[in-house]
Amino acid sequence: MNTYSPQAFFNLDHALAVALFNGIKYVWDAVVALPAFIEKNLKPEIKGEVEDGAWLEPGLVSLGEGSRVERGSIIRGPTIIGKNTTIRSGAYIRGHVLICDECVVGWGTEMRQTLLLNKARVPHSNAVMTSLIGNRVNVAGRVSTANYRLDGHEVFIHVPIDGETRSFPTGSTLFGAVVGDDTQLGGNCLLQPGTIIGKRCLIYPHIDVSGYIPHDSMVKRKETPFEIVPKK
Repeated sequence: MNTYSPQAFFNLDHALAVALFNGIKYVWDAVVALPAFIEKNLKPEIKGEVEDGAWLEPGLVSLGEGSRVERGSIIRGPTIIGKNTTIRSGAYIRGHVLICDECVVGWGTEMRQTLLLNKARVPHSNAVMTSLIGNRVNVAGRVSTANYRLDGHEVFIHVPIDGETRSFPTGSTLFGAVVGDDTQLGGNCLLQPGTIIGKRCLIYPHIDVSGYIPHDSMVKRKETPFEIVPKK
């Protein structure tokens, strides 16, 4: 089995997102594939509720049944939003975003070229760019995904394979993070470009996270730079 396949990180039983991963060998490749997938599958229609004072870019947004966009939100396209999702006041969605069912995007949250799978929550002052966020992931307040290296170079993914660290090019200078299903991110974390976090992880607050975090890990504070231990 491919340790870094999309299926290793996500439950993909969702019509809005499953086809994105067709032919994708490594989960991080879906970040680059996301914009074209959204453009191909966008069917501009508003089935949910849009409060007065919200702004949705005409002809470039799809909003599913039971979803609500509160006043003061801005949604640029192309953007697809599934069913029973809430976009709270003050959210800014900048386009090429796919939000699945029963998600929350909250006040002060900025998002671009990002996938949120079912029941993901990004509710308080977050910046999530060029990233994949798994099912039932909770992104606590002021967590951000940095997506640009300070030197402006291409972002590489560094993961262990057969006991050695392998590096994979993303083909882009903009790449945030992949966060697997059921992971919890504590407040004020910063995910550095190219971070890959497995399923069911606990990331403690106020930590600068980078590299690869295996499934079922806790990332705790330590002097330099952080400590990875098995989750009890």
